Amino acid sequence: MTAPQPRWDLSGSGQLEFEVAPDTGHLDASDGLPLFKKRGTLIHEETDGRITWSGIVTDPRPDGETFKVTCKGVSTYAYGMPYLGEYSGVQVDPAAVFRHMWEHMQGFTDGDLSVTVTGATKVRIGQKKKEVSFKTGDGEDVNFDAGPHELNWWEAPDIGREMDSLAEATPFDWVEHHAWNADKTDVVHEIRIGYPRVGRHRTDLVFQSGVNVKEWDAPDYGDYANTVVGIGSGEGKKAVRRTTSVRDGSLRTVLVESDKSVTTNRLMDAKIRNRLNASLDALRIPKIVVEQHPNARIGSWSVGDDITLQLDLPWLGQVALKSRIVSWKLLTDDRAELSLERSDSFIYGG
Repeated sequence: MTAPQPRWDLSGSGQLEFEVAPDTGHLDASDGLPLFKKRGTLIHEETDGRITWSGIVTDPRPDGETFKVTCKGVSTYAYGMPYLGEYSGVQVDPAAVFRHMWEHMQGFTDGDLSVTVTGATKVRIGQKKKEVSFKTGDGEDVNFDAGPHELNWWEAPDIGREMDSLAEATPFDWVEHHAWNADKTDVVHEIRIGYPRVGRHRTDLVFQSGVNVKEWDAPDYGDYANTVVGIGSGEGKKAVRRTTSVRDGSLRTVLVESDKSVTTNRLMDAKIRNRLNASLDALRIPKIVVEQHPNARIGSWSVGDDITLQLDLPWLGQVALKSRIVSWKLLTDDRAELSLERSDSFIYGG
């Protein structure tokens, strides 16, 4: 068996892959079902008596002379799953809606993963139905109907996408957490909602080229824009349309964000706000590989943490980039790969 390479994601499922011998991959478990059954087997990684990763087998298959097993975190279960009830909420916490969707999904036979959703926000969504009209700063008339936050079976909304929409619009973060129960007979699964965020500013860790940062992606400035126009659901002039911009001393440069699944101004505002922050002319390093070092031991950080990345770059010299860890993958016991976004590209609730 190859050493697993677990990956932890911020507001995402994460992933784990490993390989076994073909004869092991085709074994049956004690219940007569395949040992690595697609969407039927849970895999847990334990380190020093502690569960560090847990997820669902999503793709078990022969791969040349080995048998490869791909797993994703338990939250992957929500993606592609339809909401089949009726829900209407007025002045409800988005975290409560998030929790309700999991309770709904796990209420079906063969659907209970025993996942508990914890956490709350100070935001409230949904209101009594009324017509809203106003004029924008550039004189454009806006009219729309506001009402309760609804989920309806006849629209079959994708629960995973609804989770992402709530997290983006509020905004809040969420992470998976797994642990043994008291007598170590089962693993407890939890999705923790962090408001206004998860993670913290890590001034106690050092990430520096020539010290523990051994590889990094080429510097990336992304697709620049200082104005973002969002176009959502609806046809013609009735489509959801929102605009956000910033004056930064450059020529007006527009990026259009189209997403027909966006049905509200509030969600579109959140999407274009985040896209604008990510599109400003700012240097970023998307990915680094770090080695074990007393200044930052492997796994001493968590997704959501902010770190200062110190690199010596050709043409630019010494740079210090405040970056947020959005995902990290264990490569070996003493090497890890970190995916980063600029810290100033995030907007937090609260």
